[in-house]
Amino acid sequence: MAWRKVDSYYLGFSLAKKQFSFYYQFAGDGTVNQLLCTPDEFQALADMFRNEGPINYNTDGGYFVTAPEPIGEGES
Repeated sequence: MAWRKVDSYYLGFSLAKKQFSFYYQFAGDGTVNQLLCTPDEFQALADMFRNEGPINYNTDGGYFVTAPEPIGEGES
């Protein structure tokens, strides 16, 4: 299983196309990757990236994950 650390992200919305876009870059890679999202997907990704971290990407399964957190950890 290959993991890549996500270094940065960008949120976008095309007024002309009424389309949400989520952009992200991996650490050490200058390529900007783009996902075209439904409103629900866009909201979930924005929430994850704004409130959790670090974020990693599983290249085999094609999904994002947060760093492990201890059980019972409260929000500060």
